[in-house]
Amino acid sequence: MAEKNDNKTQVYEMDDRGSNGLERTNISLEDDSNDSAEKKQHTKIHTVTEHSFDTAEGSYDEAQLEYVMKKMGYHKYEDLSDIPPTVAYIASKVSELPLEDAIEELRKAAEYHKDDPNIPSDEYEEIKYLSNPENIDIDDKKQCYEARILASMIKFHSPYKEVRAVVDPTDDPTIPVETFRSYLFALFWAIVGSGFNEFFSHRQVTISINTSVVQMFLYPSGLLWAKYVPCWGISIKGRKYAINIDKPWSQKEQMFSTLLFSICSGTFYTHYNILTQKVYYHDNVSFGYQFLLSLSIQFLGFGFAGILRKFVVYPTKALWPTSFPTIALNKALLSRKEENTNGMTRYKFFFLTFFAMFIYNWFPTYIINIFNTFNWMTWISPNNFNLAMITGGVSGIGFNPIASFDWNVASYINPLRIPFFSNMTQYCGAVFAALVVIAVYWTNYMDCQYLPLFSNTLYTNRATRYQVTEVLDSDWKLDNAKYQEYSAPYYSAGNLVAYGSFIATYPMLIVYSMLTETKLLWSAMKQWTLSLWSLTKKHTWTNLLTQESCALDEFDDPHSRMMKNYKEVPDWWYFVVLLAAIGVGIAVIEAYHTNTPVWSLFVSIGFNVAFLIPLTMLQATAGFSLGLNLLIEMIVGYALPGNPFALMIIKAFGYNIDGQADNYVSNLKMAHYTKIPPIALFRGQMIMVFLQIFVNLGVLNWQISNIKGFCTHDQKAKFTCPDATTYYNASVVWGALGPKKIFNDVYPILRWCWLIGACIGLFFGVWKRFGKFYPTWFNPILFVGGMINMAPPYGLMYFTPGIIVSYLSQYHFKKYHLRLWEKYNYILDAGFTSGLVLSAIIIFFAVQYEGTNFSWWGNNVPYAGLDGAGPPLKNISDTARGYFGPELGHLP
Repeated sequence: MAEKNDNKTQVYEMDDRGSNGLERTNISLEDDSNDSAEKKQHTKIHTVTEHSFDTAEGSYDEAQLEYVMKKMGYHKYEDLSDIPPTVAYIASKVSELPLEDAIEELRKAAEYHKDDPNIPSDEYEEIKYLSNPENIDIDDKKQCYEARILASMIKFHSPYKEVRAVVDPTDDPTIPVETFRSYLFALFWAIVGSGFNEFFSHRQVTISINTSVVQMFLYPSGLLWAKYVPCWGISIKGRKYAINIDKPWSQKEQMFSTLLFSICSGTFYTHYNILTQKVYYHDNVSFGYQFLLSLSIQFLGFGFAGILRKFVVYPTKALWPTSFPTIALNKALLSRKEENTNGMTRYKFFFLTFFAMFIYNWFPTYIINIFNTFNWMTWISPNNFNLAMITGGVSGIGFNPIASFDWNVASYINPLRIPFFSNMTQYCGAVFAALVVIAVYWTNYMDCQYLPLFSNTLYTNRATRYQVTEVLDSDWKLDNAKYQEYSAPYYSAGNLVAYGSFIATYPMLIVYSMLTETKLLWSAMKQWTLSLWSLTKKHTWTNLLTQESCALDEFDDPHSRMMKNYKEVPDWWYFVVLLAAIGVGIAVIEAYHTNTPVWSLFVSIGFNVAFLIPLTMLQATAGFSLGLNLLIEMIVGYALPGNPFALMIIKAFGYNIDGQADNYVSNLKMAHYTKIPPIALFRGQMIMVFLQIFVNLGVLNWQISNIKGFCTHDQKAKFTCPDATTYYNASVVWGALGPKKIFNDVYPILRWCWLIGACIGLFFGVWKRFGKFYPTWFNPILFVGGMINMAPPYGLMYFTPGIIVSYLSQYHFKKYHLRLWEKYNYILDAGFTSGLVLSAIIIFFAVQYEGTNFSWWGNNVPYAGLDGAGPPLKNISDTARGYFGPELGHLP
């Protein structure tokens, strides 16, 4: 350590371990004997002087550290006794960056982040201002230092607070990752987690084991294994393979196991096909069909993920905000000994929030249900129809400023993860959709008052549940004679608005993206076209097999530079997986006589190629996910009318290519942030996805055969399959009947939604590209996405509590209390989520499975009035024919 006597400030030096090895020598600053006890206890904050910016390379003094903290957003602090490691790291790097290089770095950043909604406008304007050499006075050392600080954040770490909060700016490539113990724990939790999640995915209130819960169990398992299991093994060609290594359980091993679990813990989309065919269509499909269909669908997304890396993994702008709690918890568990003890550690905070939520969740879930559905306004007049439908949270729309105290409800929009601009835009869209639903219902559009206001059920003209088997022939195709005698299908007002919003989104996405992301889409199209064309050349495959991967060569951000220490997965590996998955898909379509033409599979793949980048980029930057399921349904419905089986199969391919690609890509981004070797991850992902197919199919078929009343409305354990019901309804509307009949005859308004969406996309696209004063944070796709998400049964009750939490977390605390937000926000999310999951599991098996009810006022009042019972519908018996709509036998 050295001292600068002229300023009486302490100089800090970085050792060669970077931020993970940051040390400060505890030598007191010079003080006056008359100083107060408080000043003796705390480090004195000095005034920044011109001399403060002359510290030698690799070191920094106290005044510089204070200035760096302010520029990085830490405005409120009393002393420098609890320096965030990221601040110390950036402070040590400032002197390594000459002013000319700093200005150039800022110039590139100003151009790259021009329309970046995750960079606050004031921060971007500062970057833009300092990127112009004409705005910098080289004699003003403070201004020059300021430019170098901002440039250092970008060049040596990240311009985003979210990334700096959870991601290390340094890496040690020698830490082992792909060990026996990391694979063992990943395999165990992949089997347990994917099986458990499949079992409960068809319950009315789903329960799932997520990554936070698994991390909590991985941590002690890894520590105990590392400490007590002997290092037995064998050597093959000089390399030792052992069941344990003589090193502690590391962050990278835990993250590797977590990522392998994560890749197979999500949605297994094929179960919708199997459930619908076996339960609703009573078609006893074979296990071979189930396995091959699942194999093809799961790995198609895997193949596309590799192609997407250059667009939504490596770029700095691709944040993937939903991944931060996983990374934060991993650090909290494995770095607790290194964490500064000033204040509660992240480790203790996680377990505190975990136990708090574990206990609290008993109240809204079982003890006092008004905490879950706080429809307090309906208690004023329980039988008031308008009050119940407008403010109610059970059957109503949910206009209620205090709608719920249940974290399971508040977390519906991921308020601690998703950026506030994204959640707020979606919330505004949800409110607008609610107003449209009110207008549709109270004007009795298409006789919708004969049906419930807010339901996802498909109805007949007698307000009964639509049974598709009543209108199909023995080949599962539409029988028009039966249809004429039965009924056209009808939606509730809430479902009709949701479908209209969904339809409008696709043309809006195309037009808006083409206008605002022209360079990105053109670059992707050109690269994909050239790659596919090159496969026809004789020398291409030889070059592919011998190429050294250079996928990261065009990226120079600090995390990409660190990842260049690891061998990248060649593109052709992903191409092989993609081609193999397509081959299996063709085989299953042809071999099992699915009445599905092969060309429809390629139509589905083609639409994914067109939409995949803008959709995935939207999720990477805003945390919003949009599937292609409805678009594929309509295309196939037009091309193959009256064929629900073909629609379901191609829909599964079309949706899951995008859905699985997003899942794999988010995994790749977490690996990018945490420096997991790509080839190790590729190998592990392939194994886990293959294993998941057997586990999920086994669980699903057992449920269908052994759970009494499975997928029925009165199933006592609530295994009512609401997701499969929606899937079945879609097969009826868009497959058996076809979009032409729906658009032309039943709901003509829906066909106009295509034009409405295109016009909205054109308006905002032109405004953003050529206009002035376009708000960077606003994306019309998010607004309409909020309208889609406000679909039955999820009314505004599921949005309002979350938006309050989102404002506090992602705006207020992030802006005004950055140190607290950075330290605890994502840990709070992980603690609440894991506590909620384990509590829900205990509650289910302890009291809910056997139907043990706790009947008292606090549990009964939410369901006592019209909101809970459902509204009285217009009496169909009052109609002359006993049903509404067109006359039977003359249905359009």
